[in-house]
Formats: sequence, C-alpha cells, structure tokens
Amino acid sequence: MIRVYLVGAGCGVDTLTLRGKFLLQNCDCVVYDSLLDENILENCRKDCIKIFVGKRSGRHNKSQEEINEILKECAKKYPLTVRLKGGDPFVFGRGGEEMLYLSESGVECASVPGVSSAIAAAEEAGIPVTHRGMASGFCVVTAHTADGAEKDCMDFSFLAKCGYTLVFLMGKGAAGKIAAGLCGGGMAQDTPAAVLSCAGTPQFIGRRCTLAQLKSAADSLPAPQTIVVGKVCALHLQTLRLDSFVAVTGTRTHVDRVSQALALKGIAARDCSYSEVIALPCDEFFEKQAQFAWLVFTSANAVDAFFSAMRKKRTDIRLLLGKKFAVIGKYTAEKLAEYGFYADLMPQEHSVHGLARALREAGVQKEQAAALRNKIAGGELCGAATQFDVYETRTDAEKLRRAFEISRECGYITFGSAGGARAFLEKYALGKTVPVCIGKETANAVRSFGFCPLVSEDASAEKLAEAIEADLSKKREDPPRKTDADRAESDGKEKDAKEDE
Repeated sequence: MIRVYLVGAGCGVDTLTLRGKFLLQNCDCVVYDSLLDENILENCRKDCIKIFVGKRSGRHNKSQEEINEILKECAKKYPLTVRLKGGDPFVFGRGGEEMLYLSESGVECASVPGVSSAIAAAEEAGIPVTHRGMASGFCVVTAHTADGAEKDCMDFSFLAKCGYTLVFLMGKGAAGKIAAGLCGGGMAQDTPAAVLSCAGTPQFIGRRCTLAQLKSAADSLPAPQTIVVGKVCALHLQTLRLDSFVAVTGTRTHVDRVSQALALKGIAARDCSYSEVIALPCDEFFEKQAQFAWLVFTSANAVDAFFSAMRKKRTDIRLLLGKKFAVIGKYTAEKLAEYGFYADLMPQEHSVHGLARALREAGVQKEQAAALRNKIAGGELCGAATQFDVYETRTDAEKLRRAFEISRECGYITFGSAGGARAFLEKYALGKTVPVCIGKETANAVRSFGFCPLVSEDASAEKLAEAIEADLSKKREDPPRKTDADRAESDGKEKDAKEDE
C-alpha cells in the first residue's frame, strides 16, 4: 500500500495535474517546499497536517536528511502523505533521493509528474524551447553547478557549441559565471537570452537581453530565476498584456466560478481569493422554523451554510416538506437544486432589491418568510422577510495584501459582494485598475469609495465576464487618443533622440 506520494506542484496553481489535486484533496499530511504556489494547499482538507520544509539557496529550513526522516515518520503516522515539490519531483527536485530513502526504509511510495519550470517559465514569456530551424532540442542544467562545489561538472565548451536552447534553473547567483563560461566556450556575446523571475506566480516578470547583458539582467530581478539562452529568446510568442489580466476577488468557490467564465471568453484571470465562508449554527431559525412557509436564500453560500447546519444538528430533511423556496439568482437556484430542492420564486432582477419586490408581489408576508443570509448583509430584505444569519465571511489579511499586489499589475479587478469590496477598498486603493462588480449592491459599495465600476447586467459570473469582454473589445477598437500634453511629451522625446544622434 502506497503511503507517500511525491507530487509535482507544477509551475503555478493552474498547472497542478488532476492526479495531484485528487491526492491533495484526500491526503492526511502534506510536506511542502517554498518554490511553489501555496494557493495549491487550499485543495487540502481542513484537518490535513501541513509541514513546511522549504529550501532556497543559502537558506535551508530543513536539511535533506531531516526531510527524509520527516517523510519516513509521516508514513508511519498517517495513512496518506503527499510530498509536494515545485515543478516536477525528478527535475532537480531531489525527488529521486527521497524516494530511494523511503524505499530503503520499507515505505511504499510513488511519484506524480509535474510541469517543470524548465519549460513552463519560458513558455509563459512566449519563448519556445524548441523551434523549427532555430533549436532542435534543449538542455536543462541546474545553475548551482556553476557556482558551487560541482562547478567542474559543467562543460561550458559543449553547451556553447551544442546548438540547443540552454535552460538554467535557479540561476540568479550564477548568471555571471554562466555568461563568462559560455562566451569562453565560443558562444557569441550577442546571443539572445532571457531572465525569467518568479515563473508561475502573479509576480512573474521576464527580461530579454543578450548573453553579454545576462548578469545585469539577473541582478535586476528577484529569485527564483530561470535563465534561457539561445536563438529562440528572440521570439515573442506571448501576446497577452498584463493590462488585460483580471484580478478575481472573493471566496474560493466564487473565484473559481468567475475564473472559469473568463477562461471561456479567452480572458486570463489571477486568483485573488481572500475571503473564507464560516457557517453559523443558526439556532434561532431552527427554534422558529415552524412559523415560516418560505425560505429565502440570498446567495449560494447561504444554501451551503444552511444545509451544513442541518447536518451538524442531525436535522431530518423532512422538516422542510411543504415549504417554498425563493432565491436571488440562477447560481443560487442551481446550488439549491444540488440538495434536491427547486426554487419556487426567482426575481427577474437578480439583486436583493429585486428579490424583496418579487416576494411582495407574490403576496408573501414578512412573518411567513425567513431570509437566510450573510451576517454582514444589509437590511434591504427587512421589509419583506425575517432575517437569520447562517454564515459570515472572514478576510485573511495576508491574502488581502497579496490580492492588492496582484491587482496592481492587472487591468481589471472583480468584486462579487459589497462586503468583499469594502474589505479591500477600506485598506487599499485601486490606482488604474478598473473595478468590475457583480450586481448593483456591490457597485454601490465601490462607488462609495469614489470609483466608477463596470457593472454586470445581472449577478452572474457569465454576465461579469461579458462586461469585461465588452470593455476590452471597446478599448481595442477605440484606442485612447493622444492629448495635447501627450503630443508635447512625445515631440520632446523625439527631439531629444535626434539631438542624441
């Protein structure tokens, strides 16, 4: 029986394999490194034990020997342990050493391949590691051999003359020696090169240069770095601009839903989830439930939280027989259907205001309807239903800060709730990033901070994606005109350039 899986985390959360995700969702313990996107850990169960053993050049949290022992002890203690490694476990990840140690210790283990940054980093920058007529192969080298005890193992003369694209992993500290070694081996100083920093993360940045400029380019960017050298570095095959990326905020389920809708439109999304849904016991509702003929749900989160409370209380589902259900929109209706109940009422306008109006028009009295909602929701439904808090959202401060950093590099940022928008805007400003809101209530919250958002036609991920698609199309068809100030600045730069010549 396999006790430990070595799982490649890939190069960013979007490149995790389905097999890797399945194992993370079902493991009892995960032992993970630093060179991976920690959002991947959100796939783990809440009771999963997480052990950090990250290593970076010059800064080791745990030695390799200690990591080996930790894995062996975890195998004894837990039914299933995942050893999560950035990229692929066997591409300079020392996965082979860990597997050998576990096997020799009598622990059954297996590996799950991952997308290596050796390929993914270059591809993210629009650089193909092979290209007809330019490179018939590529060579992957750990740059540590250029700057450590194993330096004599790297044959720069061979690398310089092989004609392959050269990929150096973990290259920041060795960039100067790589350039000197390749030039000394006969490679031309004007050979195209690229330094790719923080691949697979929202902080990714690539810098094109020549071999002669390699060290200065590497010095200007943070680690971890992938260095690529070869003719293919002159190609620019990535057409996406950062200002067309969308920072998607909210809870994990909301971010996934909106990101999928954007992907279907060919729009790149950045994961900026920072809110967590906490189900509440809603004891007051269950004490009074007999008096209500209608249950009113203002979000899919409310549906999940309500039925979660029923399970925890071991409440029989037959308690709901004879009751009618009202929902705020299509996604909430779909979520309710997952539990075997179908909405009797859904307003044409998918908003709290529209829901309250629909209840009144249907002749539903406030005393007959129980509104099951977020604890921080406003009082728009107070005149139409009796309010009960079934969940609350909590904001993770570190994830919020990370969302802000990501949003600064994006053209758009989405908000799926008024509370989520306020949590962000009370602490951070948007700059040039365009806010996009999923409904009128959320838009009003954003406007209260002085911003003018795009607003989806109704409260759905699909309409949100359509609003962004329409705005992007408009910008491409109607580029901004130069102002007099822009023309003056442009003329000045042109004049300076002529004088320099």
